[in-house]
Amino acid sequence: MNPEFQRNVWLELTARRIVLMVVVLALCFFAAALSDKSAGSTGATARWLYYLIVVAWGSRNAAMSVVGEIRERTWDGQRLSSLDAGTMMWGKLFGATIYNWFGGAICLVVVMADLARTGGPAVALIDLIYLLAVGVIAQAVSLLVSLLAARRRHGRSGLEIFLYQAAGIAAAAGVYVVWSVADPAGSILVYRAPTDFIVWWGRALDARAFLLLSLAIFTGWTLVGCYREMRLELKLRNSPYVWLGFLAFIGIYVAGFDAWLGQNTLLTHLDAVALRLLLAGSAFAVLAYLMVFLEPKDRVHLRWLASAFVHFRLRSAFGGLQAWMMAWLAALAVGIALVVWLGQRFAPADGAMVGAMLGFLTRDMAIVVFANAIARRRGGDFAAIAILFALYVLLPAIVNGLNYGSALVLFFPQASAPVWLSPAIAWGEAILAVAFAVSRVALSDRKQPA
Repeated sequence: MNPEFQRNVWLELTARRIVLMVVVLALCFFAAALSDKSAGSTGATARWLYYLIVVAWGSRNAAMSVVGEIRERTWDGQRLSSLDAGTMMWGKLFGATIYNWFGGAICLVVVMADLARTGGPAVALIDLIYLLAVGVIAQAVSLLVSLLAARRRHGRSGLEIFLYQAAGIAAAAGVYVVWSVADPAGSILVYRAPTDFIVWWGRALDARAFLLLSLAIFTGWTLVGCYREMRLELKLRNSPYVWLGFLAFIGIYVAGFDAWLGQNTLLTHLDAVALRLLLAGSAFAVLAYLMVFLEPKDRVHLRWLASAFVHFRLRSAFGGLQAWMMAWLAALAVGIALVVWLGQRFAPADGAMVGAMLGFLTRDMAIVVFANAIARRRGGDFAAIAILFALYVLLPAIVNGLNYGSALVLFFPQASAPVWLSPAIAWGEAILAVAFAVSRVALSDRKQPA
């Protein structure tokens, strides 16, 4: 047995805690059955309790599995043990949450019994897979975010731990909302007619089967992310090919929903190729924004990376690219392809808008790097968020209030501006921001302010 998992089982599954969980859940089910005599009331209560125990509480325990060791100063000793990254990851993820899964298993028995009685074994089996996946995703996302924070030397305050837990709950909420589209019977809050088919890459696919397969794949990717972050925490180096594989997957997956995007009245004039490129590029841009804030922006690593490119050590430099850099490059490549396609098939203004978006994306990446390079300790990301909030919200509101609407082109693309103006301004700001970031990062190793 996994030694880390076994250690957590001994700590979490004590006789007293087992008896307490069984008694409390039994009383909850009994109270639900007495207070509401309608069929399915106990099953609905069990479903709520599953979300509470496995998703909400389990996400916190998963987030605490490594952060708690850091706070208690026992993590360094564990990192020096002979356990490999896979053993440590599985042991932490499912060992620290084993008590939650014990309570969740009891709830699942009640939920499955109720569904098998009302909908049949097939419905119960599908819902079982969904509930297991949503629990694993919630806990894995919390662990993943906590590992990212630990690598940045964050993660010890109660507020930060709550944020890691909130990330897992948010991921589960997203899965819940999407799943309710095809299975409203499994939704507690939303009741609507089910969607029988989902159009993906021009094909009408069974909604339940498609979403269930998607859920399984995304669960797998989340676990892979936890494993890779655990490797980095144990001072091992990851290959960039797994992240590139994820980028390729997410681009293909998201691009398949062009039929849904085509319903937007502003985009009805675009063909399927343009819509698919737009969706893939947007997904890469979102990942770039997400990862640039989650990953550390270490000046030493950035200088080494620049040196590797300057001296044409391309293989070494490619292996040192961070996830946000590869996502930005992917967004840039797809965006350029979209600009070319729009320029050949549609109005030049469409391509100019995309070109301006790429410029502002590049500017924002440089702003985040620059803010972290000049920040004291770990306030760089908050400074970058404040700058971006000012650029996209505060300054445009002031300019618009002063009736200088034409100046809004300085902050985001404007269709009313001349075709060349938006991309020219966006890339001008991008070049300026990159120059500031590079000059700051390229400074010699001076002693940083405490």
